[in-house]
Amino acid sequence: MKTLRIVSADMENAQSLQTMLIRGKQFRVLPILLDGRELLERYMEDRTDVLVIDLELPGIDGLEIVEAVCSLPLLRRPQLFVMAGEGTAAALERMGDEIAYCFLKPLDPRKAAAQLHALTRGEAPVARPDYRYVEYLVTRTLFSLGVPPHLQGYHLLREAIKLVNCAEHPSALSVMKDIYPATARLCGTSVSMAEHAMRHAIECAWMRADINTIQTFFGYTVEAHRDTPSNSAFIYMVADRVRMRLDSPWGDAQEARQA
Repeated sequence: MKTLRIVSADMENAQSLQTMLIRGKQFRVLPILLDGRELLERYMEDRTDVLVIDLELPGIDGLEIVEAVCSLPLLRRPQLFVMAGEGTAAALERMGDEIAYCFLKPLDPRKAAAQLHALTRGEAPVARPDYRYVEYLVTRTLFSLGVPPHLQGYHLLREAIKLVNCAEHPSALSVMKDIYPATARLCGTSVSMAEHAMRHAIECAWMRADINTIQTFFGYTVEAHRDTPSNSAFIYMVADRVRMRLDSPWGDAQEARQA
């Protein structure tokens, strides 16, 4: 039986995942660690076959933990899984092929446990979102809608839409609790300023965009000349449009992959 350890500052989610893994009876689950330094100090004593590491750890960056684990000799290196939230593209690129899988937050403990069981048995493919492709489509979509790229709201909207597209459960994201705080941190501003900047960017786009383009994206949910969509409606509608392109085997989806 393989040993598994979870390292996460979010005790509630970590315990939920731990419970599901214990019920599955396929791992010997070691106690949860809340700090990455403790893992590095104890790893040589409690060698682990599988590590699940949250990239957002206090005291020491989760990427530093991943790099330290990956520097171990191959025979002593555990199978490595990470949990990540917003802004994960650069982080995953830095890790390359060292990780087995990335679980995007917010985590569904039941689904994550099932994936861990399958992945450690080699029954499921290792799959990561193509973040550069997602960013390409989001950028192209915002451009077609006429969102001015020099505005801070443009960058905030782009990060928000990427966050929704890369989440396992987009409907579980709260605009106020998840999307605004995450994008505000990424762009170095406050939540209230992020909300205001997004609104300004959308209003600017509404004045510039072609009516046919607006109706193509938003249908009759808003009136092109009279009303602009709310920030949340804009983010989720554009994210859905991008998701349709991600799933499409034709046209600009194929063209973008080749690019």
